[in-house]
Amino acid sequence: MEDKLEIGLSPIAGAAQSGGGYRAYLKTGQGDAVGFDGVVEEAIDRGFVFGMKSEAVKSVVRGVLNSMITRVMQDGRTRRIDDFFSVSMKVHGKFEDMHDDFDPERHELALSLKQLSAFRPSFKNIKVTNPNHKRQFRIYSVKAAGENVKNRHVYWGRDIIIKGADFRLDDNTMDVDLHMMIPSKWGNWVPGETVIISRSETELRLAWPKEFADEAYSSGALLVDVYRSIDPKDITKGTESRKTRVGVYKPEKEK
Repeated sequence: MEDKLEIGLSPIAGAAQSGGGYRAYLKTGQGDAVGFDGVVEEAIDRGFVFGMKSEAVKSVVRGVLNSMITRVMQDGRTRRIDDFFSVSMKVHGKFEDMHDDFDPERHELALSLKQLSAFRPSFKNIKVTNPNHKRQFRIYSVKAAGENVKNRHVYWGRDIIIKGADFRLDDNTMDVDLHMMIPSKWGNWVPGETVIISRSETELRLAWPKEFADEAYSSGALLVDVYRSIDPKDITKGTESRKTRVGVYKPEKEK
């Protein structure tokens, strides 16, 4: 079962504000903290505690914690509960030399609560979402059509598969520019005509450009530029694009 948590974002304030960005907080966890009564009732309901009433459970928990605190203060030895946490004594303050004695005016004792491994669980089954999330225009991979093809590898003459996010289906301003650089013309990008065979929100399939049909284009580099209007309803706002460069190789069967 996958647990779900929702986050909210707020602008980073103070000295860090100049760098921009947002800090997350848990929206799912908003409201009053679950008190001792609620914590114990949850433990009983989930089967972690058997055969005891809630007041008895609370009495035992309080007794164990108070005993830990008292005994650490008496003898200074660290107390630990399995891999959950430990309670230890710390001495704070600066001592002038090896013979300096403890001075309550300059030094102090403090209890330290340390979280152990049980408080560092795996979060792989917890899904965190931002309800205000907007899909991001991205290119994740560009490769040749076919099985077992590496990312950033396209084969001369074969269809090109571009995978990404938010390839808007309802946006007729979205298109792809292809340019290729080959060893015999290194330093010069040659444009090729783009023919989109199929498209979805996450994938574009392009035909190999006819301008690159000559075998001279069977190796080199391909520049892929996916672009669209920032606002398809108002093209005066300009365009945004995502670019990536991939290698061009002869099809494996012809190597």
